[in-house]
Amino acid sequence: MYEIDEVMDICLADREFYIESGGGVTLTGGEALMQADFAANLLGRLKEEQIHTALETSGFAPMETFIKVSEYADLLLFDIKHFDSKKHREGTGADCEIILENLGEAVKRGMNVLIRIPVIPGYSDALDDAAGFANLINGFNLTKVQLLPFHQFGQKKYEMLGIPYTLSEQKTLHSEDLRSYQLEMEKYGLLIT
Repeated sequence: MYEIDEVMDICLADREFYIESGGGVTLTGGEALMQADFAANLLGRLKEEQIHTALETSGFAPMETFIKVSEYADLLLFDIKHFDSKKHREGTGADCEIILENLGEAVKRGMNVLIRIPVIPGYSDALDDAAGFANLINGFNLTKVQLLPFHQFGQKKYEMLGIPYTLSEQKTLHSEDLRSYQLEMEKYGLLIT
């Protein structure tokens, strides 16, 4: 547990590195929107210090919460697990409507948004999925996408939380495994970063 001033001290200790590298501070997860007051306060204070801020989020929060935090982010790394609400619910336990509403609000406000798609075998890795994501992204007039190849890094977290991990038999994907997926998305005019 840290107080906001302690986290600021940690972040500011690397100020010279941010200046030299063009980097900054990214809030990642878990989900920063789950600690909205702290996250908004931290991002706001970093902005006052002219440090670039990024928020990695699933966008799953009430819109008021989403705006409260995201308005201080120079960049939103917006993870979308699936474009189809039914499949999204199967994979995450939640519908994607609130996520897409928040994404729409971010776009409407002119926020810098990078869509990130975790490509998971048997869930979102088919070329039809690539086309569905591309159509969704085009509907928001966004052009850049980052593909996140499936990996097993989260397995230990599940074990620590006592949650069954159902993907242990899935093979890890690499960027080269996503080449046809990437080409499919590029057909829709998307730039894969």
